[in-house]
Amino acid sequence: MATKKAVREQIIAALNSMPDDVHRFQAGILYERLFESAEWNRSQTVAITLSTGFELDTKPIIEAAKQARKQVVVPRTFSTDRRMIFLPLTDATVLKESNFGIMEPENGTAVTKDQIDLVVVPGLGFTKKGARLGFGGGYYDRFLADYQGRTVTLAFEAQMFKTPTWPVADTDVLVQHVITSH
Repeated sequence: MATKKAVREQIIAALNSMPDDVHRFQAGILYERLFESAEWNRSQTVAITLSTGFELDTKPIIEAAKQARKQVVVPRTFSTDRRMIFLPLTDATVLKESNFGIMEPENGTAVTKDQIDLVVVPGLGFTKKGARLGFGGGYYDRFLADYQGRTVTLAFEAQMFKTPTWPVADTDVLVQHVITSH
């Protein structure tokens, strides 16, 4: 079994080398399948990250949520205790780059877990059964440990595995619905 670090590097390399047309095609399918999902259509408050680099661009999801009059909340992380909270993303939100190179909100009032209907969970590797290889901070696993709402993830083909090729810990929280492009 490969180390998590090795698998992360392999997936990032595969995503970075994906041809633009393949990336756009798969992304289009992922967006369409998310917007058709029961989880999306039943949700009023959607938690999602502000994507960077090789990740699936979350801007179209955020725009679709706003058009559907859903509340969009985005994470703010605290490295001291490795926890995160979600703050509303509005025109008044001030964003600042975190230590991880991710834009995070600086202002706003945190939304409680029970107010969030749907969390779009980021990650690098996934299985159909919901096993997830994250970015290594454990922030989402900690947040989702006692979260009662729905979780989905959007995975390019390069991110899908039949079985985890990485060690899965007891603290790793499964994603309820893995949306794929194939």
